[in-house]
Amino acid sequence: MLSTQKVQAQMRRRTVIGQGMAASLALLGGLSLTSQPSQAIDAVVIGAGLAGLACAQQLIAAGRKVVVLEARQRIGGRIWTKQLQGSAIDLGASWLHGITNNPLHRLVTQELGLPVVPTNDEGQVTIGPDGQRWSSERREQADAWLAAFVRKAEDSGKATESLDSLLPARLTPDQRFTLIADVEHELGAELSTIAANAPLGDGQELLGGDAMVPAGLDRLVRHLAKGVDIRLGKVVKQIENHPNGVKITTTDSTVIDAQALCCTVPLGVLKQGRIRFDPDLPPAKAQAIERLGMGVLNKIVLLFPKRFWDDATWIRNDGPDAGLWPEWVDLTGLIGRPGLMGFTAANRARALEGQPDQYIVASALGQLKRCYRERVIPAPSGVLLTRWGEDPFSLGSYSYPAVGSTPAMREELAGRWNRMVFAGEATSSSFPATLQGAYLSGIQAAKALLA
Repeated sequence: MLSTQKVQAQMRRRTVIGQGMAASLALLGGLSLTSQPSQAIDAVVIGAGLAGLACAQQLIAAGRKVVVLEARQRIGGRIWTKQLQGSAIDLGASWLHGITNNPLHRLVTQELGLPVVPTNDEGQVTIGPDGQRWSSERREQADAWLAAFVRKAEDSGKATESLDSLLPARLTPDQRFTLIADVEHELGAELSTIAANAPLGDGQELLGGDAMVPAGLDRLVRHLAKGVDIRLGKVVKQIENHPNGVKITTTDSTVIDAQALCCTVPLGVLKQGRIRFDPDLPPAKAQAIERLGMGVLNKIVLLFPKRFWDDATWIRNDGPDAGLWPEWVDLTGLIGRPGLMGFTAANRARALEGQPDQYIVASALGQLKRCYRERVIPAPSGVLLTRWGEDPFSLGSYSYPAVGSTPAMREELAGRWNRMVFAGEATSSSFPATLQGAYLSGIQAAKALLA
C-alpha cells in the first residue's frame, strides 16, 4: 500500500527550469570553447546539460575525441544558477531528490565537498481563502484523501485514460487545492493530460528526502564540463544518421561528421520537430516523443529587506485564485537573507509567461499580501523569474506521463538507432524528471555507443 508519507516524499520531485542566459567565460574556466574542429571527431554530443556532459566524460575516458554542441550561450541546460545580491539562486533544477539513492548527492557532497540543505514537508503551513491557517487535522485529512486517491489511480487507472476521469463527482475545496499543489505542480501539467495510472509520475521511488545546494548547481555543471570541448551557440537543425556514421548540421552552417552521436535535446524541442532527422525517426521513437508529455513549472524569486512570513519551509497559498502561486519555499536558511521562491505550473504558468515582468511580480506579491493581509510587506529588493515554456531550447520544464504514454516509451526513446542514441531525463524510466535521471541516462548512452 502507498502510505501518506510515501506520497509526500514523492511530491518534492522539483526539476524546474529557467531561461537561457549568457555565462561569462570566467565562469567556464577549464573548458575548451574552440569553434574549429582540429582533428577527426569520434563522437558528437548535442547539449551541455547533465546528460550530455555525463555522456561526454564517459566517452573521453574511453579515449574518444568528443565535441559537445550547445545551442545556448552557456552550459548547464535546464540547470541555470544566477547570482542575486551575492547569493546563488538556482532558477532551473533546484533539488537533489531522493538523496539516499542519488549518485549526484555523493558527487556534490563528497567529491566537490559542497554543503547541502535538506528540505522537507514537516515545516509547512497552508493559508486558506479566509486567511486562516489550516489545522494539523485539516492537513492530515487532505493528505489521507490524496494518498487514497493515488492508491486507487495506481491500482485501477489506465494509461489511456486521464487522471481527472477518476475523480469523484464532487470535490471539497481542500481536495481540489491538494490536487493542484501536490499533483499538477509536481508534474507541471493539468489533471486532464496526466495518465490515470501515474498520478505522481513514473519511475522508482525517491528515497531519503531532498536537498538544495547553497553554492548553486552550476558548480556541479562546471565540474562535469572540465576538459570537454564545448561549442556554444550551435543550434542543430539536421541530423543524418546512417549505419556508417553521422553528420550534424547547425543553423550557422557548421557541418560535423562523426562516428557516433548522443542527442540530449529536451523533449519539448523534439516534440516541436525543430530538428530534421535523415532518415526519419523510427515509428516507435516518433510515437514516444509524441505521447510523452512536457510539463511547465515556473519560479519567481523575491528577496526582501526583512522577513514577514511564517517560520516554515513551505508556505502553501490556498487562495480563491486556484493555481496562482500556490506554493512558496523559504530561502532564508539557504542564502542567508530573507527570500522566497514561488511556483506556478501547467496552464497557469503558460498563461503568465505571456505577461510582462511587472505583471508577474505584481501577481506574486498580490498572493503574498492575501496570505499576510495583517502584515506590512516591503517592496522586494531583488527579483528573478523564469519562462520555461517559452524558452526555445527547452520548451518546457520536464517530462511527465501524459495520457497514452508508458514507461516503455522512455526506454524505446533511449535505445540505440544506427549510430546515435537519445539521452536526458525524458529517456529515463527509473528517474524521469530528475537530475539523477538525466545524469544516469548520459552514462547509459555512452555505454550504448561504446558497445
